[in-house]
Amino acid sequence: MPVHPIDFDINPNVFSTPEMAQIFDEKVRYQRWLDFEAALAKVQGEMGEIPEEAAEEIGRKAKLAYLDLESVREAYQRSGNSLMPLINGLREVCEKGYGEYVHHGVTTQDVLDTAEILELREAVTIVYRDLRALEETCLDLAKRHRSTYMAARTHGQHALPTTFGLKVVIWISEIRRHIERVKRISESIAFGQLGGAVGTMAALGPQAMEIASRTLDVLGLKHSKIAWHNSRDNVGELASIFSLLTTTFAKIANEIFQLQKTEIGELRESLPKRTATSTTMPHKRNPVICQRVVVLSRHVRYLSGVIVESVAHEHERDARCLWAEWLAVPQLCIYTGAALRYMLDIMSGLEVQVDRMMKNLHLQKSLITSEWLLFRLSSTIGKMKSLEKLQELSKKAADTGISLKDAVMDDPEIGSLLTPEELEKLDHPEHYIGHALEIVDHAIEEVERGRAQDPEEL
Repeated sequence: MPVHPIDFDINPNVFSTPEMAQIFDEKVRYQRWLDFEAALAKVQGEMGEIPEEAAEEIGRKAKLAYLDLESVREAYQRSGNSLMPLINGLREVCEKGYGEYVHHGVTTQDVLDTAEILELREAVTIVYRDLRALEETCLDLAKRHRSTYMAARTHGQHALPTTFGLKVVIWISEIRRHIERVKRISESIAFGQLGGAVGTMAALGPQAMEIASRTLDVLGLKHSKIAWHNSRDNVGELASIFSLLTTTFAKIANEIFQLQKTEIGELRESLPKRTATSTTMPHKRNPVICQRVVVLSRHVRYLSGVIVESVAHEHERDARCLWAEWLAVPQLCIYTGAALRYMLDIMSGLEVQVDRMMKNLHLQKSLITSEWLLFRLSSTIGKMKSLEKLQELSKKAADTGISLKDAVMDDPEIGSLLTPEELEKLDHPEHYIGHALEIVDHAIEEVERGRAQDPEEL
């Protein structure tokens, strides 16, 4: 009975992706727990801590297919422990009494934490792959629109001329920093857990350190001699990175949302596979995918707060923090993956209305180049006097509908200070873009150098 959009069957994958959701599938998760038990038994058998025959039997039977899942289900209804019904199910199917060696010397949290790290590493691998694909898509967009002129906006209003390519490389610079963060966290998060009940490893015996290290090596993870049962900062860091990442997506999606408004019309979200039209207004073309990205980002930020809050742990173990983290992590990862896939769809099909950008750039006639005029006059009559005079003339131009150029030419005080050739520059705001093209080219080169050093996959 699906009750959460992640699990919906009739309208699936609106706020999830099949690939990311599969990582956190219940049976996949339980199999990871069994994989931990099999790895532990294998190492303990090799080291003589348990009979080799027992290790072999546990390894054979540590598969969901062997367990009586209905009995496990019934046991969970009676148990408050997250793991023991499954462990008991494995014990029951192991022959010759070898089941007594299952879960030998470890604690529930060792298993659940290690499995969570395996999940997070898979999630990070997907995020890294898709994030680099998004970066590549944005690089192509920046190259194509390196010199596509448009109005830059500050405080929601026209400020100065810029290029769409410059806007895009600013997005790319954030994406590149997120890629570097994801690369770092993939290493720092890769530690499994095998500390025993309170981190002393007492029940694992004299060979505890080697057992732990070899067990986690079988699972492809590293071992920390210091247990991290109550040190959740690495998980908190990953959650924070995903929060920052999806917030960048929200910023980009919101920019596209804003520039798609009818009155602006400079960008347009591509038509999605599921047509995003109004049910009653046939002319509408709603930026639904951008809106979903913003919503997903909000949820990731809230969930990351829950996870970071769990770093404030009490004593050697605090179930209130652990359960809060374990509940939030799957949603955070799934929402991040979904937002990233949506961004790939948006950016790969983004429609750039070049003519509308140029039209809007000239919307206020020559007012948008008032900065050039300010500094040109400053050398003659001083900056503050120039600022006061141009504020006066800009207001006059805006109120009357004439151009700033005409207002300046008609002004008895400063009209004679500028030649007609100089004033012609006011008619071409696209020429006043400073070093925008140089900045775009430099940013693209920097990112491409970074990409050349990236591994193909994590």
